[in-house]
Amino acid sequence: MLETLRNLSGKAKAGIIGGVVLLAAAGIGVGVWQPWNQPEDLPDEPDDQRQEELQEPDKKPDKGLSLQVSGEKVPCVLYEGDGWSIYVPEAWTTEKLGENGGLFASPDGAQLSVRFEPESVYTGSFVNLSAAGDGKLLQFYSGSGQGSPVVEGSASQAKWDQYDRLFVAMARTLTVGDETPFAENYVIPVEPDWETAEGMTVLYLDKDGYIVDGQVQAEIERNMESWPVEDREVYTGQYRINSLAWAGSYTGLAKDGFVDVFRADVQYRVAEGANPEGAAVANGWASRGDGIYLALTHDGGTVSRTQGSASGLEKGWAGLAAELSGS
Repeated sequence: MLETLRNLSGKAKAGIIGGVVLLAAAGIGVGVWQPWNQPEDLPDEPDDQRQEELQEPDKKPDKGLSLQVSGEKVPCVLYEGDGWSIYVPEAWTTEKLGENGGLFASPDGAQLSVRFEPESVYTGSFVNLSAAGDGKLLQFYSGSGQGSPVVEGSASQAKWDQYDRLFVAMARTLTVGDETPFAENYVIPVEPDWETAEGMTVLYLDKDGYIVDGQVQAEIERNMESWPVEDREVYTGQYRINSLAWAGSYTGLAKDGFVDVFRADVQYRVAEGANPEGAAVANGWASRGDGIYLALTHDGGTVSRTQGSASGLEKGWAGLAAELSGS
């Protein structure tokens, strides 16, 4: 179903957007919301889900090793760390990362790293694709108590299609002791089909479009409701969304589904003469934290669950996974 949606014509998408716009009362902009002066009950909201593939690092050449990527043979060496190893293309540079990790780089700037987190922020496994500057980052995570393995591959947007499958193949070769944590055939997440049109952010699912804005606004206002009294005294209750965009996607968190995460850059109007502690203020508007994150769980056709987070990526994608799963 996802492939069908991704191939929708611009005219078809315009039709979807036109339909959903008629149902929306407001888009991104400035909202005035004083939850401390409003009825306490807010309506419950829905929920959502997505996935794909992997390869192995200390620097000891082992002749004859290779990876098959998109029908091509990639000659490799075996990099061995303390109790672990991974395949690395021969042309890549290798170096130690931290106490027992590895960092590997291609001649044109793509990178893959291996590290071991001292303790599991999230006790489970997932694959995450996220926006990273002018490129993307693919992360494989396995929460296994102490020494949780994490493999991350990053490349620019222009070179992403050249390296994404190689990152998957390399991650699959990671061996830790007698275990190969990422050797299974994972469903690898991809950036969803989404766009901002007519002032609204739309996630395309099957033959329908899901407007993200309304749910994000509800999460912002729900978060404002939890503010302590002292915060309510320094803010007017007015907020604005400067931008709303896709931030990342998980596979492995929801059974047979995908989790797409959007991030809203939000600012709050400061009361005259007030000086909110710990917030960056510019022209009377304050930014608190890293914005508001909204996770949409779906099966490719219908959003089954929505979850908001004000803490976002304070503890990385594993931390957000733990928050979303309630662990």
